[in-house]
Amino acid sequence: MNEKIKVVVLACGQALPEPQGLRDSLAGAGLAARVVAEPCSSKIEVYQLLRILAREADMVWMIGCPETACQYLEGSSRMSKRVAYAQNYLIELNLEPQRLGMSIIAPGDAGGLKGVIAQIAEMAQVLGPLAFHAAGLAAKESTQ
Repeated sequence: MNEKIKVVVLACGQALPEPQGLRDSLAGAGLAARVVAEPCSSKIEVYQLLRILAREADMVWMIGCPETACQYLEGSSRMSKRVAYAQNYLIELNLEPQRLGMSIIAPGDAGGLKGVIAQIAEMAQVLGPLAFHAAGLAAKESTQ
């Protein structure tokens, strides 16, 4: 398996004001990562999580800020409900619900961020690439 596991991280701009560092750290852990800064984790909808997983990523991870630091007051609680709903949908599709995950970190919490990086990298190694992405890649290579 030479293909890197693809991870997309959707991060609250308050919890992760500088997303480039996270992308670099995930790349250092052997993952192909894309980090998208969002105004608030509550702005991401279930269909967006599922579409990212279906089209480009082997895992999608959301990072939110603690409720006490949320500028929209309930962003992280909305995020957790949406992730749980999407995970139930993945179960119905016979996919691992752990392919969608979330973490809460306080702004500037370097130790918390390191823990999130380790958690994402560990889960990616356990899950591996999505079978239908690998099948699509194999089909594409056989036609060339």
